[in-house]
Amino acid sequence: MIISLLYTLIFTVSFILVISALVFFHELGHYSVARAFNIAVERFSIGFGKPLAKWTAKSGTEWTINAIPLGGYVKFLGDAGAASNPDTEELERIKSKLESGTPDIAIEDCFHFKPLWQRVLVVLAGPLANFLLAIIIFAGIAQFIGTQDLKSVVTAVVEGGAADTAGVKVEDQFLTMDGHNVETVSDLTAYIALRSNTEIQTVLLRDSAEIALSITPESLERKDFIGGTNKIGTIGVGLGGREAVIRTRYTPVSSLKHGVEQVGESIKMTGHYIGRIFTGREDGKALGGIVRIATMTGKTAVDSAKLEVPVNERLKIMLLNLIQLSAALSIGLGVANLMPIPVLDGGHLLYYGYEAVAGKPLDMQKQELGFKIGFALLLTLMVVLTWNDIEYVRSLFS
Repeated sequence: MIISLLYTLIFTVSFILVISALVFFHELGHYSVARAFNIAVERFSIGFGKPLAKWTAKSGTEWTINAIPLGGYVKFLGDAGAASNPDTEELERIKSKLESGTPDIAIEDCFHFKPLWQRVLVVLAGPLANFLLAIIIFAGIAQFIGTQDLKSVVTAVVEGGAADTAGVKVEDQFLTMDGHNVETVSDLTAYIALRSNTEIQTVLLRDSAEIALSITPESLERKDFIGGTNKIGTIGVGLGGREAVIRTRYTPVSSLKHGVEQVGESIKMTGHYIGRIFTGREDGKALGGIVRIATMTGKTAVDSAKLEVPVNERLKIMLLNLIQLSAALSIGLGVANLMPIPVLDGGHLLYYGYEAVAGKPLDMQKQELGFKIGFALLLTLMVVLTWNDIEYVRSLFS
């Protein structure tokens, strides 16, 4: 009973810490750039609901930590709410005060009166902060621990699988797929995973000679690192082996380059997957929401806590695993916020794109309508993602 309560506590605390850290960095991006442009920030909030703690900084910003740790926001002067949609009445009040010569705040301090390029940078700063955090994590791990991978040497071929059908043999080594380097297992599996039922032009090394052939991965259910199942592209081969281990150490410069490359590749893969959803080649089941994030962070921590190693080693492994997972989740959060849906950062950028082309902001009433539609779309998306999450969690117990 005590052990179960302990694991429940570890599950819950790990999720709250990870999601709060990611939200904090995202909002800190918005806040930092806004303050650099002397924009008045009324509130910096982590979470929603009843405040558990709050204080006011010298700048006048109210900082709050709230009871529901499922998001956060930065509220600028003139915002109607957490989505930074303009408060028409408040903006009119500020304008009238300025015109009457009795302003209670400088017009330069109001976000909505700032030049377009400054507003764009403030909005972009949130997602970019998430990408930067991931770069720092990947670079830090590469610098202080290094990386380990396996050469993509075939150790087994599943009879009747895609690789067997294409003519792949044991001891072949994969070199390229559609011109992309796949000499390591991580590169190979990542490329195949998002290309089920799609013909891939492949080059292998066999007995010192290069062999060209075509492979069409099948879409099959496979377990991920915590035991949940997802349908991904597979070709039916075993890879690696003891003699195929590749260990890499990094300098500060090469580790930073590694971090940038990892983030860039992750963003590219996410975009590719979303594109396949819109073309009907993926069912979107791999996309998840807050329930899946909680499951991944919590189970990662609990699985680490269950390892049969000394307690200090367990704690180190748990911390490292959660940090690595945080990098992946941070990229996902950044990409999600760039979706062109009003109420998200991408929606604001969509409005600013219109303003840049038209030479004036979109009509306030149309903006409000857009925010309402965006909110409805976001709720619909959350329902779909939650359903995906429920099926994913169910797969952990199947």
